[in-house]
Amino acid sequence: MNFKKAIVFSLLVAAGTTTFAQTSNLRKAKSSLQKFEELKSAGSAALGKSNLTAAKEAIDLAVAHEKTKDDPEAWTIYALVNANIASMDNVPEAATAAAEGVEKAKALDTEKKNAENIAVVGQVLGQYNFNQGVASWEKQDFKSAYAQFDKALTFLPGDTTLTYYGGLAAIQNQDYKNAVEKYKLLIPKKDFSAHKSVMVDLPKLYLSMKDTASALDYAAQAAQAYPNDNDAAVQNIELNLIAGKESKVIADIENQIAKDGNNKSLYYYLGIAHSAANNNDKAIAAYKKAVEIDPNYNDANKNAAATIINSVRDQLNALNENKTLSNNDYNKKVTELKEKIKEALPYLEKSVALNPKDVDALKSLKGYYDFQQDEAKSNELKAKIDALN
Repeated sequence: MNFKKAIVFSLLVAAGTTTFAQTSNLRKAKSSLQKFEELKSAGSAALGKSNLTAAKEAIDLAVAHEKTKDDPEAWTIYALVNANIASMDNVPEAATAAAEGVEKAKALDTEKKNAENIAVVGQVLGQYNFNQGVASWEKQDFKSAYAQFDKALTFLPGDTTLTYYGGLAAIQNQDYKNAVEKYKLLIPKKDFSAHKSVMVDLPKLYLSMKDTASALDYAAQAAQAYPNDNDAAVQNIELNLIAGKESKVIADIENQIAKDGNNKSLYYYLGIAHSAANNNDKAIAAYKKAVEIDPNYNDANKNAAATIINSVRDQLNALNENKTLSNNDYNKKVTELKEKIKEALPYLEKSVALNPKDVDALKSLKGYYDFQQDEAKSNELKAKIDALN
């Protein structure tokens, strides 16, 4: 939060030279407040506490006095005094009184002569509520923290730090609706230091609200705003895959690979996208590349094997449905498929080696040996599967 330098001294002095019918209480309140502000400005606010107390006693009388009860300056001083008391001594009642004083001053100050001092009150109250929010956050009372940050924004509208902290508190409280609203306010603020985090996290918040359409929309916005950021790009890819828009996202993945060619996850995503689009050969090539980058990438090993096996299975089903083939031609083509499926074996074996208790991986490997008619290997794997079950 960036606060303006308080200009209360000069305004108080200037106002004191132009007011005609002031009571002694208003003059005393202004004088005492000025002394407090001078000490506060010098870093010695505690030394000026007696001046602040004197200012409060005088201004309470002034706003009740017949001559000054409708004086906008009196209510402005009233707000300033109470705001400082709230800030110094953490007095919620004083903060409430200050806010009421501001509203009264604004209503009476039709010529806006006290506008600058009223703005100073807003700064003090904004800081007060921000501090309250931080205190609640430290106690992990995120609901109260959000309420305090949100209240601070009423005094400091548009403050990016307060808006961001409000969003964070809402997230911690699983109040995703308010978190989204706060984050959306920050989208135009590209110079804000946490802008990229806001853009990348906003789609996740929509997913938490089960709003996939909005998540996709804001993921695309994040990728567009930060085209060279891997997190934004990968999130956009992942969400499109979740939404079943594989064909659309293939070009996005390939563009990102061009920038980050050693990212195993991108090749894995490319494999998923191509597989969903029935581009099996391209899917297998992508999974193989992911494994080449990281031989222990289990998901890529499993998907490479599964895609190869599924491709062979589809061809076998087609053979079985082709009634025009002679027995010799059929057997020849099955032998060719047995040779082709061997491509899956190293990926199946690696997957089992990485996770020997993965029943699905063991079943896939058993299925491979069943197809190869290797009874000994098949029985060995069956025994392992039965032991795990």
